[in-house]
Amino acid sequence: MANYKQLIPFIFHFSSGVYGKNGSDLRLPLEEQFELAKKRGWSDDPDDPGGATMVDVTISTYSTFRKRKGLSLPTKADLRGISFEEWAEILKTMYWDRWRADEIASQGLANMLVDWTWASGYSSIRKVQRILGVKPDGRAGPVTLAAINNSDPELLFRKVRKARELHYRQCRGAWKYLKGWLRRLDAILPDGTFKI
Repeated sequence: MANYKQLIPFIFHFSSGVYGKNGSDLRLPLEEQFELAKKRGWSDDPDDPGGATMVDVTISTYSTFRKRKGLSLPTKADLRGISFEEWAEILKTMYWDRWRADEIASQGLANMLVDWTWASGYSSIRKVQRILGVKPDGRAGPVTLAAINNSDPELLFRKVRKARELHYRQCRGAWKYLKGWLRRLDAILPDGTFKI
């Protein structure tokens, strides 16, 4: 079954340029990769639909996370200081687990689905459910998971990839970010590896 930790170096690379000589930085322990990612992972571009962002975690997502923990709403300074533990918990509990991706047989599909939701929000779940022909309720329940796992993984991967590209081309920030979004999308491979 799929494992969320395989997605982390990919996110660090595409959100913050973590790479090193011949990809050496992507073989460091995840905590060390995160510290490298934080050095270049801050963005507060008014043209970015996500707003203030640190290593792909938006201020909105971080606020939701902290609220669930009973903590005060974060400032931008709090977001800039996010810990690896918080960051990883956000990825796992709010995105990976939302897809119940541990139960997805194909690592490549799990990566594609979770990264789309991570990058574009929960509405992507409904878009995938429409591709699968199941009720688009935005919840990855047993019916959605069965449809994923009973599909030809490479065919479904291609369909989701196509839908994701169309989504990006229609986003309001496409005029500025489309090239990078598509480069990230093209780097996710059906076999669960990445082209970085």
